[in-house]
Amino acid sequence: MTGLLKDAMHDRADDLDAPDLDVAAMLRDGDRLVRRRTAGIVGGAVAAVVALIAGITVPTMLAGDARDPDVASPVVSYDLAYAVGSTIHDGSRTVETDVAISGLVQAPSGYVVVDRRGRVHTFVDGESREVGRLADADRGRLVSDDDVVAWVDAADGGTVSVLDLATGDRADVPVSDLPGEPVSPDAGSIDSVGADIAAVDGRTVYLADARGVLAWDVLDDEDPGLLPAPDSVDVQVLAVEDGEILQVARTFEPQEVDGATTMTQVEELRVGPDLVDTLGVPGTGGVLSPDGQRAVLSTRVSPPDGFSYYETVVGDVDGSSWTSVAPEGYDSVFGYQWLDADTFAMAAGVSTDTSAREDLLTCEAETATCTVVVRGGGAERPIVATGRVSG
Repeated sequence: MTGLLKDAMHDRADDLDAPDLDVAAMLRDGDRLVRRRTAGIVGGAVAAVVALIAGITVPTMLAGDARDPDVASPVVSYDLAYAVGSTIHDGSRTVETDVAISGLVQAPSGYVVVDRRGRVHTFVDGESREVGRLADADRGRLVSDDDVVAWVDAADGGTVSVLDLATGDRADVPVSDLPGEPVSPDAGSIDSVGADIAAVDGRTVYLADARGVLAWDVLDDEDPGLLPAPDSVDVQVLAVEDGEILQVARTFEPQEVDGATTMTQVEELRVGPDLVDTLGVPGTGGVLSPDGQRAVLSTRVSPPDGFSYYETVVGDVDGSSWTSVAPEGYDSVFGYQWLDADTFAMAAGVSTDTSAREDLLTCEAETATCTVVVRGGGAERPIVATGRVSG
């Protein structure tokens, strides 16, 4: 088995809940960490006060602004890529890195990987270079949009590092140098109330920390802008593509239980051009197509008397129609990456009482039909190109 359904046979043998797809688990764990860091900031009123005191610019639009379709960057088409051991498999191509890979992103100009010690390496034109080290080697991540790659580096107790693989341009901004009060004595640590790269859209980096969500072109040395958020809502940015933001909005609502009123957290997945003008969409997480026009969304289903699994739908972000993606023969499916504006990659698992297998598929958004690209069953776990670190 591939390990994407982590220790499935052992979990079932011990009569425990079915394990997650490893891809889904990585994304969900990262989302929990970001949520923990941003829980202290709710609502546009708080954001405005923080901005006023700290000198952070509050933009009337996104720092990157929604791009005009006529001048938007062309969409790059990728093959499904993954790494096994030290080898990157990218369609029919293989790249030997001599690095034990635990995290991977692909770009038009090459690849960026994380090794088991959290060191960040680039592989461009046959040459490798060590360019940094994740602040958290176990649960950190790389975030990219084509050739622009960002991560929270361990330098200076936490540094926003951004690299353009095509031009070689690089910028490093210590989290402690950002406007506002320091958010943690160890600002780069995933485990503390620190910083996390929420998304990269073009050259705009979205950083989540206790201030809220900051957005700015780090490479051009712009000033960070704090995105206005709705009152009394905790907003977590999951992805940004071509100015469209996929986000989770969390509110506390009163609920009557045994004659007593308690406050219950309610979560809703939303999409929109900012954090205020949004539309609710189905699911608990997902990814946007590179042109920002479509989304593949997944929902974790946890029946009280059964095993947890994921369901996936695909559709246009206007919410007019969502199509189930349910290739025959799989118990759980999770879309994790768009390969171009029409095709996405999905991890699909099937398990029994004695065995489990995880396959990697490519799926067409228009028809919701899928093709198996990598069939599970190997001794080593494939590392897919989400940028998330996996052990």
